[in-house]
Amino acid sequence: MPDPILNLQGVTKTFGGLTAVKDVSFSVARGEIFGVAGPNGSGKSTLFNCMTGIPFGPTRGEIMFNGKRIDGQRPHAIFRAGLARTFQKDAEFPDLTAWETVALGGHYGAGLRGSMSLDAAEEALDLVQFDTSRRDMKTADLSVYAKKQLMIASALVARPDILMLDEPASGLTRPEITALDELLIKVNEAGVTILIIEHVLGLLLSVSQRLLVLNNGAVLTEGEPQEVIRDPRVVEAYIGGAAA
Repeated sequence: MPDPILNLQGVTKTFGGLTAVKDVSFSVARGEIFGVAGPNGSGKSTLFNCMTGIPFGPTRGEIMFNGKRIDGQRPHAIFRAGLARTFQKDAEFPDLTAWETVALGGHYGAGLRGSMSLDAAEEALDLVQFDTSRRDMKTADLSVYAKKQLMIASALVARPDILMLDEPASGLTRPEITALDELLIKVNEAGVTILIIEHVLGLLLSVSQRLLVLNNGAVLTEGEPQEVIRDPRVVEAYIGGAAA
């Protein structure tokens, strides 16, 4: 693969006698949207946690980002190095405005100071197409989709090389998923590589250039999305009684 921005080799995570992620290896090309799918309990979020160090790193294996090894580094160092993520559960400060929330991420999360933090917040909110009329609203009063936009903006405020999204379509309506699809394409076209975990296969198939499927913590298959979903092993994993 030319110019991989991210490379995992043999990443494994164990909890006592349980192996949640087993010997996972793959590479993400700079500038692509790479999807990760799999049934519930397949290890997707655990894999994300291992990559970002939140709240734990891998038990063993190697993670290279921009040519440097990051497994074992502290989460804030990984974030500031250019690898940012969102979470399945929306993280919000209900009493802060939308603009304050993103600016806070720029100041404390990304370590930006003064006008750099303010400029980065405006840039991130513009990129996710967050209406200027809603930027002074308290986050508690925002819609589900607006909170998704805000969470993505809070990750983008660090101007990352890779944006990692954990189930961003959760709780969204069909029209909102369509809007999210268009938003992710726009963010990617702005030069951000995207790694996305998602249960909504329609979104993954629409935006991903490549798709990896996990099952029982291990890589089941990887390739072009339309080919991957026709793989009988993938059909069995989703429909044939895979662990939930």
